[in-house]
Amino acid sequence: MIFLYRRIFFIVLSLFVIQGCLSQPKFTKEEINITKPMVNNTYFSDAFEKLNRLLFISKQSVYKFQVKNIENKSSNKGVPEDIRNFILTPLILHMHNMKIIAHTPIYNIREAQVAGVKYFPKMAKMLPEIVIDGAITQFDKDIISTDSNFDTDADFGKGEGQTNIRINHDSGDGITTIALDLNAFTYEDRAYISGVATHNKIEIHRIRKSNRAGFFVNGSGIGYSKYTTLQQSQDEALRILSEYSLLQLIGRLYNIPYWKSTTPNLEVDELIMQRKENLFNNAKMIDKIKLIEDMIPQYGYSAKKDGNITKEELKALSTIQKEYNFKTKMTLTSDFYKELYISAPIFPKAIKENRKKISKARAKKTI
Repeated sequence: MIFLYRRIFFIVLSLFVIQGCLSQPKFTKEEINITKPMVNNTYFSDAFEKLNRLLFISKQSVYKFQVKNIENKSSNKGVPEDIRNFILTPLILHMHNMKIIAHTPIYNIREAQVAGVKYFPKMAKMLPEIVIDGAITQFDKDIISTDSNFDTDADFGKGEGQTNIRINHDSGDGITTIALDLNAFTYEDRAYISGVATHNKIEIHRIRKSNRAGFFVNGSGIGYSKYTTLQQSQDEALRILSEYSLLQLIGRLYNIPYWKSTTPNLEVDELIMQRKENLFNNAKMIDKIKLIEDMIPQYGYSAKKDGNITKEELKALSTIQKEYNFKTKMTLTSDFYKELYISAPIFPKAIKENRKKISKARAKKTI
């Protein structure tokens, strides 16, 4: 009887020892952060403010926009049926160079031209010029699942299995993929605008980790386990995906370097750069010079923009080429124009920061 009590006491004591020694699984910063649609370190908190400023700087037209319902068109449910508000919020808050009109499906041109104006002049509604459309086109939950396991066993008592310790660690990662398509069409003729569309995906992770430990004596034993699960926010991921896609859509619509609106900058949009290259290659020489002259002020230098390149402008271009380490040295070429366009600081603050960096780099070389 005394032996039984000792055995029970020993098992209970072992439980407390194991519980104290077993650590709670933890997650790294990389595991906690939702994977971005592209490699960057921002959730676009101030990107739309800069994009709005970019529209103003580049003297873009102020169009009247409308956002249709952005519905879930995938074969799976589990995401919001309509994420239009994810698109509307940054537009209303930050895009002051865009006029946003509410989407009212039952309203049409006839109402505007006849009933709304003729009979109720104070209720006349404004029609949009450009409509943003789209849908969630993919929602695959736990489409990819990875698991790993680590076990350690230790036997005591001359290997006869009388006493042993077992330690176990498990981890798993389930990946959910969401894809969003956005496009734009003109309200008047319902024609989609060529080249103004986006298709982006984002991954959401559900990470599981567990630690287990057990202690056994003569076939009897006790164990203890600790589990931790990290479920990344699906709605937050949708907002990140929506905002990134909207930045890209507006950039492609206005043909502007939207990637400079984020901190740090996103990857250069090759679709826009292809348009810029085609524009330059198809232009007359005087227009090519104007395109290059138009870029010079963005680096903080003056230019007349009259198609007649001056010595001062050539000197400025030479300085820019050296400061920004352009690969192309031939000034009036499409490659040089592309480098000018890609490297342009655009925002005054960025110009000052770049000049400080260049000055520091020069100072280091002279030391």
